[in-house]
Amino acid sequence: MRVSLNWLKEYVNIPLSVEDLADLLTMSGLEVESKEPLGRSLEEVVAARVLSVRAHPEANTLWLCDVEAGRGAVQVVCGAPNVRVGMMTPMALPGTTLAGGVEVRETRIRGEVSVGMLLAEDEMGLTDDHTGVMVLPESLSAGTPVAQALSLPDWALEIGLTPNRPDCACVIGIAREIAVLTKGKLRKPEIRFKESDRSIEALTSVTLEDPEGCPRYAAGMVCGFELKPSPFWMRYRLHVSGIRGISNVVDVTNYVLLEMGQPLHAFDYDRLKENRIVVRKARDGEVFTTLDGKTHTMNQDNLMICDGQRPVALAGVMGGLNSEIFSESKNVLIESAFFDPITTRRSSKRLGLSTEASYRFERGVDIDGAVRALRRAMMLISELAGGEVIQGIVDNYPTPRKLREIELKVDKTNRFLGTDLSRETIGGFLQALEMDVQPLGENVLRVKAPSFRVDLTRDWDLMEEVARLEGYDKIPVTIPPIRPSDEKESQEMTSGHRVREIMVGLGFSEVISFSFIAPDSAEFLVAEKDSSLRSFVTLLNPLTVDQSVMRTSLIPGLLASVKTNLSYGEKDLKLFEWGRVFIRQGTAELPQERLVLTGLIMGLANPKEWYREERAADFYDAKGAVEGLLKALGLRSLAFERGATPPWYSKEAACVIRLQDKIIGAAGQLSPEVLTRFDVDAPRVFVFEIDGAVLIEMATGERTYEPLAKFPALYRDLSIIAKRNLESARVQEIILREGRDLVESVTLFDVFEGGKIDPSEKALAFRICYRSRETTLDGKDINKLHENIVERIGKETGARLREV
Repeated sequence: MRVSLNWLKEYVNIPLSVEDLADLLTMSGLEVESKEPLGRSLEEVVAARVLSVRAHPEANTLWLCDVEAGRGAVQVVCGAPNVRVGMMTPMALPGTTLAGGVEVRETRIRGEVSVGMLLAEDEMGLTDDHTGVMVLPESLSAGTPVAQALSLPDWALEIGLTPNRPDCACVIGIAREIAVLTKGKLRKPEIRFKESDRSIEALTSVTLEDPEGCPRYAAGMVCGFELKPSPFWMRYRLHVSGIRGISNVVDVTNYVLLEMGQPLHAFDYDRLKENRIVVRKARDGEVFTTLDGKTHTMNQDNLMICDGQRPVALAGVMGGLNSEIFSESKNVLIESAFFDPITTRRSSKRLGLSTEASYRFERGVDIDGAVRALRRAMMLISELAGGEVIQGIVDNYPTPRKLREIELKVDKTNRFLGTDLSRETIGGFLQALEMDVQPLGENVLRVKAPSFRVDLTRDWDLMEEVARLEGYDKIPVTIPPIRPSDEKESQEMTSGHRVREIMVGLGFSEVISFSFIAPDSAEFLVAEKDSSLRSFVTLLNPLTVDQSVMRTSLIPGLLASVKTNLSYGEKDLKLFEWGRVFIRQGTAELPQERLVLTGLIMGLANPKEWYREERAADFYDAKGAVEGLLKALGLRSLAFERGATPPWYSKEAACVIRLQDKIIGAAGQLSPEVLTRFDVDAPRVFVFEIDGAVLIEMATGERTYEPLAKFPALYRDLSIIAKRNLESARVQEIILREGRDLVESVTLFDVFEGGKIDPSEKALAFRICYRSRETTLDGKDINKLHENIVERIGKETGARLREV
């Protein structure tokens, strides 16, 4: 919320410097994020009277003006279309530096001397108006500083509001806080205007077909007004608050929104079919064009404001192009309503429309303030645009809401805050916030929360208000008593910490991505029609379409991180995420939650160093990461096998991960098609996925200590020629099985293809470590065992010994 300090001073006396005021508001929960001085660069801009205007001899669009700025008549070259004899306008004297950094100098323009510059409002940073030079009151004396004449020295305060304080999304709301904090008095604007004899009931009506979406709708009318620009003071305040001036009628609705926090909308009464209002839900497929010229397709979640035949506004968000105020408008119907925050938020997020109105309706406006804001707008329109204020208003409020009553206990409040405040002090704080406070005995207060404080629902909320007004700095620091818990950390948390530590030790960085993804992610992963990846849990109120379902895989989140890193030039990545996926279970109320570990490797495995060449990451880096993790967890009987891997893996470089007799995941290269669909510009990306529940279950087993071997080992190398499609793990399995307890380890140390070897074959070289835990091995016995192993490999795989 950006607000003018001078505007605030209209409603409350502020006996503080801007720095002290900012500190006071920040300490009360309204953080002042910035303070911007306004009008400080206009000290050298003065009021000047135009004495004469004549055509420039060398330019058809320029004028030669003789002006008096308090220092004698001087000539100024001006191109403004509205410059005229006798007007008072701002003039920047030579040496002046304007708000945009432009320095004014005496110069020649198309051959004519120009001493100074006549200024438009935007050139002084006052508004965005550049239609001509600014017109000043003719009562000013030439040479009067413009900043002084218009009271321009000001401060713009940028106040960060938390979502629970919509009451402060307006000038009066912030002024109310200042009045309470400084023990001052809030001055609300007086509303007084003359009504005509015509009654509004004879001109229009309001029908609520959806009272849940719109519990209250009030409307008033002003007829026969003159549409023109708003006066400078109003356009200036709107500009400071970030709103562009449009016309006096439309500007009034925006002004009241900023002043009182109640969004309003102005309809051209003559463009409303049947001259009436109907509030209803949109029909599926109904098409509507908003004020910004964009066409949207509605559904039944959208609430529409309609005339007798068609929609004319998207409730709480934006008006329609078909009923806006335009240059020929003479009669206006003003809307002041309360729209359901959830309905408004759904419409705004679904259509991607965020406006000043939707910001406030989404958080909750003052339902009891709708009529007051409407009457304020009718008064301002009649003052600024003239016209006839139609008698009465239409106020369709079928079920008036009662003020919320909350019981607050004094001792509980003091115990919670660590204070020793009396009942009278606590009650005084709440009364200062315009709450109705009634004592019920010495220890209890019955508090009625005002309608503009939608955040006050429980006694805890009232305690927070007491803490704010007492001052957070006055609350004593105490250490709460904490009894140690007898409960141990869950195995899931313990294992999770261990998995993260190991992955970080392997050089990976942890990623924590959103649990919400786009519904087309399963399509991007080329998932089968019956895949569990398509069993999405759909969110009822998604933030965006791209976050409308719960994730069924961690891969989309990791690839989103890859895209972000690539955009910053980071191409060498090792990422992992340990998190849950959510699988919808038919009509069951809750989804199945699965814990999954997913890792990703891309780019260089080894950068180029003085002692080694660079190497690109490959499938074996992903496989090695899985081996390193599972071995560090103490898991055994690990195998990588060709099998039915998920379709998002490349068929040439993928495998399933088997632990004992159970498949616990998969690893491999993501297919180029998947990378293209996710818009990831990388040549190769390797991924592995492991069932987290299996990791937790198998990592909880007891670890046994094995003493160092007492007896020496015997090593034998084995080099064989085998078919190219034979997996080395198959050979290792045979060696371990046939060698029984005497084979301590088997290591594949060489793979060779080409040369004199047939293209359909490859050479595999293994180093076998033989060792007994009970005695020293006899070389002859090991040679015989080794020969048996070679013979068994040949029978089962067709492999043969490689000739030296």
